Amino acid sequence: MIQRRDENGTAEIRMAHEPANVLTVEFSDALAAELEGARRDDSARAVVLTGTGSAFSAGVELFRVVDEGPAYVEALLDSLGALFSMLRAFPKPLVAAVNGHAVAGGGVIACACDYRIMAAGGGRVGLPELKVGVPFPAIASDIVRSAIPQRHQREVMLLCRLYDPEGAAERGLVDEIVPAAELLGRAREIALDLASIPAAAYSLTKRQFASAAGDAIDLEPELRSIWTADDTLEHIRGYLQRTLGRSSATR
Repeated sequence: MIQRRDENGTAEIRMAHEPANVLTVEFSDALAAELEGARRDDSARAVVLTGTGSAFSAGVELFRVVDEGPAYVEALLDSLGALFSMLRAFPKPLVAAVNGHAVAGGGVIACACDYRIMAAGGGRVGLPELKVGVPFPAIASDIVRSAIPQRHQREVMLLCRLYDPEGAAERGLVDEIVPAAELLGRAREIALDLASIPAAAYSLTKRQFASAAGDAIDLEPELRSIWTADDTLEHIRGYLQRTLGRSSATR
């Protein structure tokens, strides 16, 4: 269901669950486990998440929802809640290489990533949950509202439209459009650029975003610890040297 390839400090996680990377309990659990492995892997400084063929992910497997009933739905909601929470809290740079359709839960997964690059072409992005007849889980709603500009939130979440790459970019559902042949290369480039940021500072900043979306977390003590750490000061010296040609006020 999932393939992983490591290159230059980047873990490429490819969803390969036929058909169309639809979200089931088993697939959601497997994707969460793969992400947890990448989180724990010190050699993976950043993650690129992509799909297969014409789909990034087409969202929940609705046939199983209607065929298997409430017990399966409860398990699915638990599994998706855990996956979405992991994506939102993922401490490393996480870049979505949206190779095709990213619909409903697939759109939420893309929105949970730090940067979203989409292949030009026939792919569509959208959140048609209400047309399906179901509300957004709270964590999914938080992810979407923190990812796209407020002026587009009602349209995207209430009108349930599917957007071509240009329309998705206009509404903030994706950040950049590239030719399909350049998608993974560009995603790795962005991932490695983000990975050049000190990991502790990057992780804390992501948690600050999550805190603004609803978690009451006091991060000030950790923030002060990072600011005063020796490796932070060394990084600052390097930045000053690269940008101003000197690493202190006196030399």
